[in-house]
Amino acid sequence: MIDQEWPIPPVFRWLARTGNVQSDEMLRVFNCGVGMVLITPEPDKVLEILREMGETPSVIGHVAQAAEASAKPDLIMQASPDFRAA
Repeated sequence: MIDQEWPIPPVFRWLARTGNVQSDEMLRVFNCGVGMVLITPEPDKVLEILREMGETPSVIGHVAQAAEASAKPDLIMQASPDFRAA
């Protein structure tokens, strides 16, 4: 579940505005600055290690249990970046 925004490089905002591309399409087609995703039970430890390596990590969400056991995996966007913002 993505429930927090992340730093979006200016090129993606430019592309959305210039091409009149909707936010959902931007997220479906481009990585929008999310270079890699790590899923871990120890986020604080992983963040510390990445920072020691000179990276600038961001927490953008969490894994949540489905409402029904038979539900297929799905990505839920609770926070959707506004690509048209300056």
